[in-house]
Order: sequence, then structure tokens, then C-alpha cells
Amino acid sequence: MLLDTRTLLVVAVVVALVPGLMGALVWHTKRTYPGRWVLGNLLAALALLLLRLRGSVPDWISIVLANAMATCAGIAFLQGIRRFRRLQIAWWPECALGALTISAVSYFRYVIDNINVRIIVMSVALGSIGIACGVILLKEMPRGRRTGPAITGLVFTLAGIIQVIRGIYVFAFAPVTDLFDRSPSNTLFFLAASAGAVSWSLGFIVLTGERLGADAEGVLHPSARKATAVSLPALPRIVPEIEVRRQLQRILESDVFRRSAQMERFLTLVVERSLLGHPEELKEYALGRDVFNRGNDYDPRADSIVRVEAQRLRRKLREYYESQGNGDPVLIDLPAGSYVPVFRYLPG
Repeated sequence: MLLDTRTLLVVAVVVALVPGLMGALVWHTKRTYPGRWVLGNLLAALALLLLRLRGSVPDWISIVLANAMATCAGIAFLQGIRRFRRLQIAWWPECALGALTISAVSYFRYVIDNINVRIIVMSVALGSIGIACGVILLKEMPRGRRTGPAITGLVFTLAGIIQVIRGIYVFAFAPVTDLFDRSPSNTLFFLAASAGAVSWSLGFIVLTGERLGADAEGVLHPSARKATAVSLPALPRIVPEIEVRRQLQRILESDVFRRSAQMERFLTLVVERSLLGHPEELKEYALGRDVFNRGNDYDPRADSIVRVEAQRLRRKLREYYESQGNGDPVLIDLPAGSYVPVFRYLPG
């Protein structure tokens, strides 16, 4: 016996809305990491609600606007995950994907009315976003904080794969005439939507808790960072990890760095590896391989890319602190002849 798909959709709306509202409350009271994740959950709930109104409201609301919100929800999740991992947010590919997706949905409603094509378009778009979210979380998971990325990354990867398979299956093997056909694929899809909303919301909570716990450890127990500090020059005071990360975010969001993706990646990598206590991974060979994609056969003696770009990074840091960052409390510096960053307080 198949469950009623409209009832399942109502369940999915509630399941997506509750963690969204809870996350919004938490974010409103304490601006922590999951701002875009909250937005994504709320947009997903609204998209499902508009889908539920199919037949009761105009199609531009229940089809075009609903799918636009679903796409924006996926993009919000992706951007939130990239920001959480301190990666650059790439606006143009995401906006292009969203525009192409909604254009295709509109075309196959108002020019050629074909619900099965609309399903495969949305499935491929949302599935690709889900897989990208999962890959980013599963790649280079921080030591000691792998539970959250592993759980959430697997959920997004699995959800993305299910989306793509569902679209191909419906289009090629089980075409539908209505979104709410009581078919096995629809029943499984809406059940999976509810389970996914719960799973990734719990994953976001775990991710945020692990990060905040690590930041608090850096503030309350600076002695725990001795292994990293040994590799750095002696400082008057050890700068807690949470303040280093805040300063890194200020730098990456500045006009000096915003248009230079390679410099952002270079600076982020050296800071993160230093904070994680891996100074041995801040050698010229490792940086050439990991930052500049030179491969395992990279020879620093024949290719000076790391030395040249390190000089450029030092110039950009000086430019930042002489302009937008002239009142910042923390200095992030890359001393000449070294790829291990220095963190110290600035007089103020």
C-alpha cells in the first residue's frame, strides 16, 4: 500500500521548517556559523509548501517559484558549507546554474509542457549541488573533528545521488502525469526528503558544536596549542584560534583578497595547517602540490611558483594592513624565508 504523497509532502514541510526556525532562533541570539544553513532550511520548507499548493495557486507560484526556492536552498547549503570550510564562495557558477535550471523549468512548463523533463532538470541540478556539498565536507576533514563532516557529508552525497537516480528513473522508466502520482518513486522520494531534512539539520548542529568547541578550547586552553607554537617565533601572547580565524575571515572578505582566489586558498591553507599543528606540511613541495596543483612530481628547484606566489601573498598582506586592516587587532604575517604564518596582537 502506497502512502499519500501530499500527506508525505506536508510531513516534509514540517520536518524542514522546525529545524529551520530553531536554527534561525539560535543564529539570531548568537551569530555563529550556520546563517546560510538556516536560510537553506527555510527556503526548502517554503518550496515544499508551494509544491503542496499545486492546483490551488497559479503555476508560476507552485512550479516556477517553488523550484526557484528549492534551487536557492541548495545553493545556500553549498555556500554555507564552503564558508564553514573557509573556502571562497564562487557566485557566478552557482547563479548560472540557478538561472539555467529555472529557465529550463519555465520552458518545459509554458512552451513545451512536460513534467518529466522538469523532474529530471531539477533532480540533476539539486543532485549535483548535494554531491558537491558532500564532497567538500568529506575532503580534508579536520583531525579530531570528523564526526560532523562525515555524517553531514555522507547525507548530502547520498541525497544528491538519490536525486539524480530518481530523475533518470522517472524520465526513462516511470513517467508521471502529476507530481503527486502515488508511485513507488514518489513515495520513496518524499520519505527521503523528510529524512534528509532531519539528517542534514542534525549534521549542521554537530558541525557547529564541534567548531565552537574547538574555538572555545583555543580560548580556554591556549597551552593546548604548544605543539604549534613551538614552530612559530616567540610571541608576547598566544593568539587564540578563534581570533585567528576571525582575522582570517576579515582578510578573505576584504577587497584586497576578494578577487584573488589563489591567494585566498594559499593563505587559508597555511593558516589552517598551522592551527592544526602540521608545520611539516608547510614546505615548498607540499604547497606546490596542494595549492598550485603541481602534482606529486613537483620539483621546487625547477619551478619557483611557490616562492613567487609567497612574495605576492606577503605584498597583499602588507597592502591589506596598510588599508582596510589598519585597525585590526590581530596580525597574520608570513615571514620572509618561511611558509609558517605568525599570529600576534597589534598594538591598539
